[in-house]
Amino acid sequence: MANCPLCETKVPEQAKFCQECGVRLSGAVSERAWIVAMQERIKSIRHSDIVYNVVSAIGLLIALVIPFVMRFVLLYNMDAFSWVITGIGALLFFGGIVANFIDDRKVKQIILQLQKGQPVAEPQEDEHNSTTTV
Repeated sequence: MANCPLCETKVPEQAKFCQECGVRLSGAVSERAWIVAMQERIKSIRHSDIVYNVVSAIGLLIALVIPFVMRFVLLYNMDAFSWVITGIGALLFFGGIVANFIDDRKVKQIILQLQKGQPVAEPQEDEHNSTTTV
């Protein structure tokens, strides 16, 4: 199996197009196809940001609501179970923030790569067209 030059998905050797991004596998990759593939990578990273934001918001809500309810609504001191739930909420919150930070770095790297332009692939030698001089 070979890898797609754009999205690096494994594709069968006889495939003419990538099953994931749709780029033509024979010949050089066009600049437009490369840009579209990079934009799709950015979209997929940004889509996971939404999930991380939701997880972070739920974690913050848990970390703030449990102590508030226990202390001011029920007028109880925090028991061990409440502390565990609050700790899980805090971990979810900070985990979501860290995941967003990591994804933002990936997006910035892809944008820098887009600004630099498509990496030039070295021309492949064709056995049928190679000429030798004597």
